[in-house]
Amino acid sequence: MTGPDRDPSDDDGNGDEDDDRSVLAERAYGGGTPPSIAAIYAITSALDTDPVDCTTDLGFTLYDYVDPEALDTLVTQDQRNGTVTVELSLDEYLVRVSDTGRVRVIGPADPTGPDS
Repeated sequence: MTGPDRDPSDDDGNGDEDDDRSVLAERAYGGGTPPSIAAIYAITSALDTDPVDCTTDLGFTLYDYVDPEALDTLVTQDQRNGTVTVELSLDEYLVRVSDTGRVRVIGPADPTGPDS
């Protein structure tokens, strides 16, 4: 699939490493790719569909959950006193967009994990 590539760095300081759920897809943004576009590619990759067919295959658009322009603005503004992470719940999935240039789609909690 074309689109923003996975960021090979695994430590962004957002606590994903301690999450008990698996990262299903990860995309980087920047260099001409806005966070909202990277989010669409990450979501469709995690849910195994083509970005062009997302509306018909999945029955929703990113705009159903967040204003893409607002998302882009929130995570790309200069944050002098901290960091910004936006999280969206898509059914049992979590989409995490951080101002570090990374979008992650995190899957459902493992039902066979230590808390079950």
